[in-house]
Amino acid sequence: MSGAASFEYLMGLHAAPTLAGPKPASLVSFRKSSFEDFDALFASYRTCFDCKGISCCLAEGEKCVRILFYRAHALEAFLSSPKVRTLLERYGYGKSASLEEMLSELTRRMQKSVTFPHEVGLFLGYPPEDVQGFIENGGQRFAYSGYWKVYANEEETRRLFDCYTDCTHKFCRKLEEGKRFSEILQAG
Repeated sequence: MSGAASFEYLMGLHAAPTLAGPKPASLVSFRKSSFEDFDALFASYRTCFDCKGISCCLAEGEKCVRILFYRAHALEAFLSSPKVRTLLERYGYGKSASLEEMLSELTRRMQKSVTFPHEVGLFLGYPPEDVQGFIENGGQRFAYSGYWKVYANEEETRRLFDCYTDCTHKFCRKLEEGKRFSEILQAG
C-alpha cells in the first residue's frame, strides 16, 4: 500500500465517523516515520479537508503527530452545551473561551503530556456523563466499553457505536473499492 493509500486508510479506520459526518471530532495518531514525508503528505490533503468543512488541529511530538479532525460548527455546538461547558470549566478552560482558544489549550496540554488529558473525550464528542464517570472511576466500573468507556445511557450509546462502526466499514470499503478519498468525504 502506498504512503497516500495507507494514510487514507488509517484516516478512514480511525476518523470515518467525523470524515463522513455524524461525529463532531476524531483524534488520529500517526507515526511520522511510517511515511516518507509525512508533513508533505498531510499538507497535500489540507485543501480537500477545507473544501469539505473539516478542520484539523495538530499536536506534534518527536515521533508521532496527533491530529484532531473536526467539524467546527458541530464541535462548537457540542462544547457549548451546559453540561459539557461546566466540565470544561472545571478542567481550566475559560468560561467564555472560543472554540479556537479551547483547541489551542487542548493542543498545548497534549503536547506537554505523554498521556491524554481526560477532557479530550469532550472534544471528541463523548457524552459528559461518560467523561465524568471515567475521571471519577479512574477508568474502572464502566457499564460497557466500545469507542469509549460508557458509564450512562448504555443502550443509546451502543446504538451510536453501531452507527460509528457501520460508517467506518462503509468508508473503508469504498477506499478498498478504489473510490477517491475526496469523493468519500462528506461536506459539512
